[in-house]
Amino acid sequence: MVVGLGFEPRKAFASRFTVCPVWPLRYPTAQKTFVNIAKTQLRVKGTIHFFDPRAKWRIDMSGKPCKSLRMNVALETLAGMLDKELSIDSFKDVSNNGLQIANNGTVTRVLAGVDASMRLLEEAAQRGADCVVCHHGLSWGDSLKRITGLNHRLVSFAIKNNIAVYAAHLPLDAQPVYGNNAQICKLLGLSKLESAFEYHGQKIGFKASFGKPMTLSSFCGLVRKRINSEIKLLDFGKPTIKTIGVVSGGAADMIDQASALGTDVYLTGEPSLQGYNLAEHLAINVVFAGHYATEKFGPRALSGLIKRRCKIQSEFVDFDIGY
Repeated sequence: MVVGLGFEPRKAFASRFTVCPVWPLRYPTAQKTFVNIAKTQLRVKGTIHFFDPRAKWRIDMSGKPCKSLRMNVALETLAGMLDKELSIDSFKDVSNNGLQIANNGTVTRVLAGVDASMRLLEEAAQRGADCVVCHHGLSWGDSLKRITGLNHRLVSFAIKNNIAVYAAHLPLDAQPVYGNNAQICKLLGLSKLESAFEYHGQKIGFKASFGKPMTLSSFCGLVRKRINSEIKLLDFGKPTIKTIGVVSGGAADMIDQASALGTDVYLTGEPSLQGYNLAEHLAINVVFAGHYATEKFGPRALSGLIKRRCKIQSEFVDFDIGY
């Protein structure tokens, strides 16, 4: 929680910033009183900082200056940072990755999500965000060749509400630190990650392993706990597993690659009849953990990266879509 000193409440720029025009909060005694009220009566959790918007510093609970908090970043700077981290230009993709819709050129708050849906755009507008960062964007191939119907609804809403849209599809699957698949491997406690699973000549997933073997049943329990409580299992392989193939989203057609790589179980998102037949014929275990559920970890990680690098407010919204 951040308390602004001397702000006009109507000028609040983000819901996480509580504004307070009471100047006595500059003093440590008043700050301690405020903290006590906030924690006991308002049930505020976490650290409370006090920020003077007219100066380039904050003060902590002892009244000492601490690290400055930047309030905005140029859209071009934000997009450039993401382009570099995600190696946008290295991927051949049907998605037109990168900045798809601009705003007025400045970003004060980012909302990250899986899909650039109307729900995400409306949520961004409600939270005061002027940029959304997502995995599934609005521009695919020549999908925006005509701005009519649903295209017009989405694009016009974003422009009217000054919301920039940045999307990263395959680049966010493959990214070795912040990507969907890298984050899944981290959540499951996997090690010895190797880039694998080629799609249009690009490796977008990972082959990885556990430190020691475990039962397939235990692995499923881990996936339910860390990734998605609702999974579908094809147990055509060995009952004890150690090596895992991971590709988020709709990658059931890569089960043959998982088999060729010698993995004991393949984890992906969306099930298909083709996938069922491949798993049965190749005698391999497959766990489907949901398209949405397996592709929320990349956007969430990017939100954290933006907050750290750009020093602006950034958060991830999870709509918990069951597909």
